[in-house]
Amino acid sequence: MSTVIKHTLKVRLFRPPIRAFFRFMYPLLTHLSIKGIENVPPHSGYLLTINHLSYYDPPLPLSFWPYASEALGAEKTMHKNGVIGLIMRWYGTFPVKRDGDDRAALRTALNILQNDLPLLIAPEGTRHPEGLRNPQHGASFLAMKTGVPLIPVAISGTADIFNTLKKGRKQKVDMVIGKPYNLPILPDTTRRDALRIHTDYIMQRIAELLPERHRGIYKK
Repeated sequence: MSTVIKHTLKVRLFRPPIRAFFRFMYPLLTHLSIKGIENVPPHSGYLLTINHLSYYDPPLPLSFWPYASEALGAEKTMHKNGVIGLIMRWYGTFPVKRDGDDRAALRTALNILQNDLPLLIAPEGTRHPEGLRNPQHGASFLAMKTGVPLIPVAISGTADIFNTLKKGRKQKVDMVIGKPYNLPILPDTTRRDALRIHTDYIMQRIAELLPERHRGIYKK
């Protein structure tokens, strides 16, 4: 049985202004383009899966989504990365350990989805400015366990925002939201193989929305 997700008073107070801050700053500092907002479903439980080029990827969907979503973030970043970690904690990001099987984080994620709340996750688990790299199986595990739909979100341009500003120009930043989908049924497949196949499927759906330079190992 799931328990109701309850945020601290600090999170309830600071999440709205954090979202508003990034909605103001991104158009100010970049040439921002958002496509596919019509693909966002009504408020419900689903996985919002993103690629991860830089620290400035998660704030985009978390701020410009029609409503606030929950998020998983690297525990190390949350507690050792100064202002970025502070913002993550005040937003209410749930910590996950990068190394090993973080069962507590998985239980939290399952609880979020079972409470019909959207959850943002970066399947790669860490930043890869050069493009998509080998992901972890967390997103596929959660989708298989709960049956919730997934929404692919492709982000490009964030790794160069401040380098471009130093040159006196604004960086072009794009966020493309794909259509919701469910994982295919894989009969007569072991759990390990299903996790691998579904993880690749999830990454391919993100790669389809990215410019070729960011598709990394998922270039066709």
